[in-house]
Amino acid sequence: MEKCVVYDSGTGGAWFSLELVRRKKCRQVVFYADTGNFPLGLKTEQQLYEVLSKFASFAAELEADTVFLACNTISSVYLRYWPVFRKRIGKPIMHAFSCYQRLSQMINPLILATEATVRAQVYTYFTQGRGEELAPTQLIDALQSNRTKETEHLVAALANYVKEKGFSELVLGCTHLSEIKPLLERSGISVYDPLECILDRLEGSSAFEGEPSIELHSTGPREDMLNYLSSKLGFLREEVRVDVR
Repeated sequence: MEKCVVYDSGTGGAWFSLELVRRKKCRQVVFYADTGNFPLGLKTEQQLYEVLSKFASFAAELEADTVFLACNTISSVYLRYWPVFRKRIGKPIMHAFSCYQRLSQMINPLILATEATVRAQVYTYFTQGRGEELAPTQLIDALQSNRTKETEHLVAALANYVKEKGFSELVLGCTHLSEIKPLLERSGISVYDPLECILDRLEGSSAFEGEPSIELHSTGPREDMLNYLSSKLGFLREEVRVDVR
């Protein structure tokens, strides 16, 4: 892809945007960081519908190959009203449940998702009611604010809970959790990340013409996003330009 748009409320979307560039899936990423509405998981369905409506207007104006709803909470709203938003955005849309087939094969998963996603029961539908859904609000907030020690403590407690309860695997049903997948796997837990599945399905390109870039559009505080992007860009082989709007 030459250009795509990524929606999320925080650092999870920043991770996904960086991975699109690092894996050569897209050359120019427009990251719509909806930090003004963080945390989305505590909002009502009507509020989330309005949030998605505002983003739909933004995305519809851009010339982009694909729109990624890299947020489980917003994706759950999109699935309820997809005919409306598919028409309004007018571009191919991939959402957090695009790899739903894998969910139907799970035996006894522990699904980590925001309170709004749990209420929407989308994961309950795709897993046919198996397993348990849990809203790790404190962990999501720690990841958003880059509180490393607190994150490590909460991950250790989570790993123990998974083992004690005998869950077959852990589902990262919130985009903020994608970056800690390696940390969880080191604890000996089987982890499934929907965003990782989406990235694996996308075709890559060995060579892009022009400089790869991430254009950051923040609706609220942007310090966390800029700090995160700046700290991670050093791991990329290519020079990646970060523009702030």
